[in-house]
Amino acid sequence: MKTIDQKDLLFFQELSQNNHREWFQTHKSKYDFIVEKAKVLASKWINALGELDADIAINNSQKAIFRIYRDVRFSKDKTPYKTHIGMAIGKGGRKARWAGWYFQIAPNESFLAAGKWAPDGKELKALRQEIDYNWDEFERIISAKEVKKTYTALDTNESLKTAPKGYDITHPAIEILKLKHFIFEKSYTDEEILRPDFIEQLIRDSKILLPFVQFLNRGLEDAL
Repeated sequence: MKTIDQKDLLFFQELSQNNHREWFQTHKSKYDFIVEKAKVLASKWINALGELDADIAINNSQKAIFRIYRDVRFSKDKTPYKTHIGMAIGKGGRKARWAGWYFQIAPNESFLAAGKWAPDGKELKALRQEIDYNWDEFERIISAKEVKKTYTALDTNESLKTAPKGYDITHPAIEILKLKHFIFEKSYTDEEILRPDFIEQLIRDSKILLPFVQFLNRGLEDAL
């Protein structure tokens, strides 16, 4: 099975310009072939991380892939299809509430993200408590040389403007405790995605954040 190539990226470019059922059905065989390639990539990704974490080893590569159909029920944008292919792995698999990894392939918009997105109130409380109790450990993880070299800083979108309830504004981890998401992200160029050995880069980058994901999941044990 070949890796993702320029024709696959072109498919998503054309889909963005022809995002309707008639066009998609005519070209669905191309998409199906991309999905098969993505399953192979997901399988290698799972196997590599699974060697380090048994919770990941039991992931299913087929179930790791997201469907292309958009949920348009509450959106003003009624285009029916996503213009990318995404996959997620982690403890419990793609649909679980645990922290994990998400990888997306799209023309000029490919990226890897790791962590926990949009935890609910109970989950957020548990994560903040774990960080509070073990701040020295968490600070070492997120400040590691390879993390800072490879990833952008933790996502601060929608952070609280003041200290969360129960925490003093002078807490040494206060800026982290204000976060509503705990996510690191790394973008990839099309050139990187198209390299024959790209999967090796994806695996290397994912392994860097294994301690981060495992720390978050330890905190989530009290909430899930």
